[in-house]
Amino acid sequence: MESLYQITGISRQGFHQYRKRQASLTERTAQILERVQYHRQTHCRMGARPLHVLMNTVEPKELLYGIGRDKFEQILLSQGFRVNPIRIFHRTTYAGAYRFPNLVEGLQIQRLNQVWLSDMTYYRLVDGWAYLTFILDLYSRRCIGYALSETMQTEQTTIPALQMALQSRGIANYEQQLMFHSDGGGQYYDKAFVSHLDQYQIRSSMAEIVFENPHMERFHGTAKNDYLIPWQVNSVAKLRKALPRFVKTYNEVRPHESLKYKTPMVFEAWIQQIPLDQRPTVLFKKVT
Repeated sequence: MESLYQITGISRQGFHQYRKRQASLTERTAQILERVQYHRQTHCRMGARPLHVLMNTVEPKELLYGIGRDKFEQILLSQGFRVNPIRIFHRTTYAGAYRFPNLVEGLQIQRLNQVWLSDMTYYRLVDGWAYLTFILDLYSRRCIGYALSETMQTEQTTIPALQMALQSRGIANYEQQLMFHSDGGGQYYDKAFVSHLDQYQIRSSMAEIVFENPHMERFHGTAKNDYLIPWQVNSVAKLRKALPRFVKTYNEVRPHESLKYKTPMVFEAWIQQIPLDQRPTVLFKKVT
């Protein structure tokens, strides 16, 4: 071995220190993967980058010490922790003859309660379908209202979701400063629903195609494919219990890349401390 050390130019001490570092890294990698498996019991399809942020927040600092985002991602991919995309399509809303104009495309968004987004999506159960309606504040991506229904009637979908959002924000009158952006589904121009918007002086805005409401499409994929389906939510009863858990997880635990890996709740608290002219701006644009 001494001749080998001389040939390679490595000392005996250096060689043993290297082996010790490798053994330590192997042990720590096993610990990291164990914690990744734990977190993915809740965040079943969370990618490596938000997982890295989450674990840096909740795990002991020594676990990821010296392991940056790219190294962390490499470890997960090498151990088969890749998240494959899911594509499922089922029509939930049907466009009618009337449509409000699109008021938000190209709009600079710089505060909360400037644009709320909404859409409906299906959820498949073992014995049929359920329908989910969500409302997001575009600026913070926070889910502020939702509804679960077994029919697509306005009274069970968009109206209760809107009522929850209004209660969540607690503002009596928006004085034409808030725009409610949705697709062209009949539930969004139903007289009863529009009457609720008018009561709070909220203006309606509508997309002609799904690419003009991309944030909701992405949110639906997260809700169903990353949480509800992996959680094996397959009945209305389970769905009623799982929805509040998902919304709380999405708002308070899951880091969002668009928010510089803050959660919506942390972002909303942070943004209130920044003068309006210094806040980051979101440009609403359709995906082409």
